[in-house]
Amino acid sequence: MPTEGLHIEARGRGPAVVFTHGFGRTGDTWAAQADALAGDHHVVTWDLRGHGRSAAPAGLYRREDALADLAAVVDAAMVEGGGPALLVGHSLGGYFSLAYTLARPGTVRGLALLSTGPGFRNPESMAKYNRGVARVAAAAGLADNVASVGLHHDSMVIDRLAEITSPTVMICGTDDRPVYVTGVRYLAERLPHASLVEIEGAGHEPHVDRPDEVTAALRAHDALLAGR
Repeated sequence: MPTEGLHIEARGRGPAVVFTHGFGRTGDTWAAQADALAGDHHVVTWDLRGHGRSAAPAGLYRREDALADLAAVVDAAMVEGGGPALLVGHSLGGYFSLAYTLARPGTVRGLALLSTGPGFRNPESMAKYNRGVARVAAAAGLADNVASVGLHHDSMVIDRLAEITSPTVMICGTDDRPVYVTGVRYLAERLPHASLVEIEGAGHEPHVDRPDEVTAALRAHDALLAGR
């Protein structure tokens, strides 16, 4: 089965919302938002392979592998939700949500991206970021084959932003690292249908630091998607 080995939690009835966590984190970081939305949505959280309660992969875990996992999670969510899903992603999970949307736009009714960048064209910037990934992986105790999922190797997403027409809300904390604040603002300016929510004083995990404000932003975006 495509989802074999993945830890997935799904609950609630209504339009599908799929939450994808950031590098070195787990689906549990979305607890506040999942609890808030489960009353009138089909809410799904999951752990990337080698993270949390998902089994580690046998070989390298690459972007293509994570996207195949996300596709399987979204397909299952759509069956229960009765239509395309709202994808909510944090950091690496947001980047994967963008890459996924490029491949399967018809399954996405909207995007909510937190602390997310578009990737890199500049090789030096990419290499610097990848060195940071290695440090985070070591601190989180991730094996090298799992950590490979966080590495950037090309400019596929940033080069194709104009193709992403799903309505998007970008969310960031003003106290996040500059690379992420800059990335969020870059996406808000260049995605065809994007808005920006900046949360004063929040850091890299605004959904954890300021859960109520992030939930309110998700609710507002969901209402926009529903035409309310």
